[in-house]
Amino acid sequence: MSGEIAINQPQTALVISPDQREFTPNQVATLQHIGVAGATDSDLHVFFHQCQRTGLDPFTRQIYMIGRPSSRLVNGQWIKEIKQTIQTGIDGYRLIGRRAADRAKESISVKPPVWAHPDGGWRDVWLPAWGMPVAAKVTILRGAQEFTGVALFDEYKQTKRDGGLTQMWSQRPAGQIAKCAESLAWRMGFPQDLAGIYTEEEMGQADNPPASNAPAEAFEAEEDAGPKITEADWLKITEAAGARGLTPSDLGQLIQQTLNRELQGWHEISPNEFSSIMSALNEGA
Repeated sequence: MSGEIAINQPQTALVISPDQREFTPNQVATLQHIGVAGATDSDLHVFFHQCQRTGLDPFTRQIYMIGRPSSRLVNGQWIKEIKQTIQTGIDGYRLIGRRAADRAKESISVKPPVWAHPDGGWRDVWLPAWGMPVAAKVTILRGAQEFTGVALFDEYKQTKRDGGLTQMWSQRPAGQIAKCAESLAWRMGFPQDLAGIYTEEEMGQADNPPASNAPAEAFEAEEDAGPKITEADWLKITEAAGARGLTPSDLGQLIQQTLNRELQGWHEISPNEFSSIMSALNEGA
């Protein structure tokens, strides 16, 4: 499979050869130039494995790795980090699936998508007058087996800061959600070939900003505005948690449940929220 990347291509420094075990320094530099930034050596090793396994070319963006901000609790504090996600387009899924079916000498076909109407019925065609579809369904036939993916619109829609849909999801809602449903069906039908890889349509919602009715600038200013607790206040929280026998992970969960939001660190807690957290800790004492 790994040699497929080089088929019918000139032998340049970017071609991944069948006997390679990792990206060359030149290939890594090129990946960084086209958008793979902040990836660790471990991230690159996983990405290389997926490129060889799928036969997709990372240098023509058939497959790519994108970093997304995340956070995790370490010793009672939230640490910001970047987690890498390996993605392809729906065409990449189709190519991987059809290659896998050819290797297994199996027939493969895709049924046209259908969309769920708010009245509970399914439609073969979606009309703009109906608004946004509730869901889309796509079935893939692999040999004698059927694999059906159903994607709910509200779970995959991509939104802007004000909570409205992005341009692509607003103009092509039926097409976008149908791609998500097809992605699910392909992954159900070819789990070994598509494990660890997601389509860009599926992962678009991962970049949704927090919803706000205010303009983006006002929202960002609002996040930074207002008084915050001091390090001494945070020490009181951790001491109260320790007295209850809570681990840092337990404390993080309690804080998120109490405030109903995710924090990047204790320094984002307001005095009012400090009081709520202490009350929650005292209630369980």
